[in-house]
Amino acid sequence: MLILYDLKLKYKLFLVYLFCVFCPILIINLIFYRHMVTNVKAIQQNFYRQAAQRTISGIESELKTVTSLCNRISFDKTLYEMLDQEFPADLAYVETYYNYFLNYLFINGESYRQINKAVLYTDNDTILHSGSVFRIDERIKSEGWLEQVIEDPEKNHLLYGETYHKSDNSIITPLYVVKVLNIYKGLNRYLKLIRFNLNTERLINIVTAEKLKGGILVVDQQGKLLFADHKQAPDWQLEDYLRKHKGQLVTEEIPTFEWTLISLIDQQEISKALQEPRNNIIMLTTISLLVASVIIVLISHSFYDRLNSLSEHVNSLDQKDCQQYTGPQGNDEIGILIKAFNKMVVKIRSLIHDVYEAKLEQSRIKLEKKQAELNALQSQMNPHFLYNTLESIRMRSVEKGEKETAEMIKRLTRLFRRMSRFQQEWVTIEEEIGYIEDFLAIQQYRFGTEFQYTMEIEPAVLACKIPKLVIQPFVENACLHGIGGTDRVGRVGINLQLSGEKIFCTVQDNGIGISAEKLRCLWADMKAAESRETNIAIRNIYQRLSLYYGEDFSLVIDSTEEEGTTITLVIPVGGVECIKS
Repeated sequence: MLILYDLKLKYKLFLVYLFCVFCPILIINLIFYRHMVTNVKAIQQNFYRQAAQRTISGIESELKTVTSLCNRISFDKTLYEMLDQEFPADLAYVETYYNYFLNYLFINGESYRQINKAVLYTDNDTILHSGSVFRIDERIKSEGWLEQVIEDPEKNHLLYGETYHKSDNSIITPLYVVKVLNIYKGLNRYLKLIRFNLNTERLINIVTAEKLKGGILVVDQQGKLLFADHKQAPDWQLEDYLRKHKGQLVTEEIPTFEWTLISLIDQQEISKALQEPRNNIIMLTTISLLVASVIIVLISHSFYDRLNSLSEHVNSLDQKDCQQYTGPQGNDEIGILIKAFNKMVVKIRSLIHDVYEAKLEQSRIKLEKKQAELNALQSQMNPHFLYNTLESIRMRSVEKGEKETAEMIKRLTRLFRRMSRFQQEWVTIEEEIGYIEDFLAIQQYRFGTEFQYTMEIEPAVLACKIPKLVIQPFVENACLHGIGGTDRVGRVGINLQLSGEKIFCTVQDNGIGISAEKLRCLWADMKAAESRETNIAIRNIYQRLSLYYGEDFSLVIDSTEEEGTTITLVIPVGGVECIKS
């Protein structure tokens, strides 16, 4: 049982489906199909057995008619007398033949549909060979059948001729019924026999009348093939035939003549009879399995999807984002589990709020207090002392002839003075550009020939006011982060134009660029509601512009790694005061 605890729910449901649905349905339908096959075979065997019995009845009726006729003739005393009579001359016999024998044999033989010809045999020397009466001579004695008949004179003998094939491939064996006429002891001077050549066409018609596709054979007790409705191989043997078609044969005995009738069941008929039931069983099995599969899949999804979704939700939780599960719940056991989980989340969030967030608030307050103390300490320094010191250094550089150094100190002093005077929120573009130009000049002094910059400023934009420090941070980022990490000569370009009611500002560098992933994170940081420690300057610009202009400004950052970055800022002129020079 413990191993079941380690199996996933979907595997458990699969085992339930396999052993409780799939296998039982399959086994039941297989058993039903085998039972149906047995019934169909039994029906086919019964059909073939009835056909065989009808064939046997027809054959027995034909042969019994002939044997009854033989028995009746054997009691005809006049016939005995006529065959025992000695004819003084051939003419006397001929007259007797035409006046008696010919009519007698026709009436008592050939007039029957079962008989082709009736023949009398006798060893009376005064009888001539004629069409239907033969004197037993050496030739007839040599044929063999006469000796067989004489050995048992009391019975009706059924003799066989040479088997042959008809044009329709059926097989026929000529049959003869021979009987010794020896009932009257006083009329037995000569041997007397009557032979009927049977109309075997009628017998083969009886055999073929059932039109069985498998075939019907009639064999004697020695296994000799007498009749068949299908052509057989020249080397046909009964044992081989029975072995080859074992389980497919229906045999019926014809005890009167010691014959056996064999019917071969056509397997195609069985297959045809089974086709529709088999298709129905396959269809029902498929539908049953399909319906069961759909139901088990739906049940599986109702379990597995919610459990999997809940598991993923639990794995995604952290201390800062402990959210309730909002997916489908339901009222079953899994739904109860989800509701219990949501109650637990509420308690955890309450605990985090009461303990963890309280500690964070205390830490933030302490940090802000220290930062305020540091800012207060820095503000105590007299800025005039810094300006006077820088001015003294500049004058000393001029006295020593270091004009370039003096110029940089002058720009640095001016840069600090502008920073201290940037108290108002709105400045002219001219003031912003002056600040940027001093910054770029200092950067060029630092890096020498490794740094170049260009500024293309349309005069019409210089008087327009914009929020302070919305261009300078982009220029500073281009210098420090853009070209600071490349080995080639760094170039920064600034372009400002006025088009209609829009100010177009472009800051371009040939630095290391920004990857697509970092650019995506940058946009996420800019639009994040909470304050983060990265991309502070750019996020500050974006939020200030959003505050001032709403949706009326545009900021586009286009960057390619190892090629550079282009920042395009478009802000409206309308609503912003322009100072005329």
